[in-house]
Amino acid sequence: CDDPTVVLALDKDECQARLLMRAATLAERSGRLVEALRLTQAASELARRSASPYAEVPVAYLAVLCGEYARQHHDTPMLETAHSLAHKLRGTLLHDGDLAQLRLQLALLTRPQAAAELARLTLEVWWHPELMLSDGTWHWARGGFVVKSLEALILNGYLEQARELADYFARHPQTFTAYEALRWEWAAIRTRLYGSLAERRAFRRQACCRGYVRQAVVAL
Repeated sequence: CDDPTVVLALDKDECQARLLMRAATLAERSGRLVEALRLTQAASELARRSASPYAEVPVAYLAVLCGEYARQHHDTPMLETAHSLAHKLRGTLLHDGDLAQLRLQLALLTRPQAAAELARLTLEVWWHPELMLSDGTWHWARGGFVVKSLEALILNGYLEQARELADYFARHPQTFTAYEALRWEWAAIRTRLYGSLAERRAFRRQACCRGYVRQAVVAL
């Protein structure tokens, strides 16, 4: 897989780790969660060997994927693993907003009040983008941060909070046009929150045909 962020790599191990992480994100987007976990674990081992600050990123993504696996399979031990990984993060590369978002995403599985907290955090980061890492290593743009919060709210059943947040960001549509994946993510969110059942089913077919299986799930 090609990844433009490899130019940021400090050595060969980090370069390979970034390429594996790119492959992992594509696997998750295509609905291949177990493959994404395996690739991210391999990336984590390489990044740790390089001793670069980037080593924090695969650990954070492992926490995200473990949380997603726990949500899908009601797997308590996997959720505990996700929390354990998240607590290891110290912000050596990721910013405060990134870490807070990850921990609140995991908290949604067990703590309903986390939904309102995540919505507030998303607005705060929107107005203070220095709270997020935006060089492509974690997110490319503020819109990427926003859609991850919205996806988490939708997939965990917090549709009221998701709709309130989406209503706000509907005033800033240009935020979600920076790159193709972001456009699909935003379209999936809007289809889920505002589309008819027929529109959601049609979007699911289109998204699956383009390899955006995760967005098909979000929309339906």
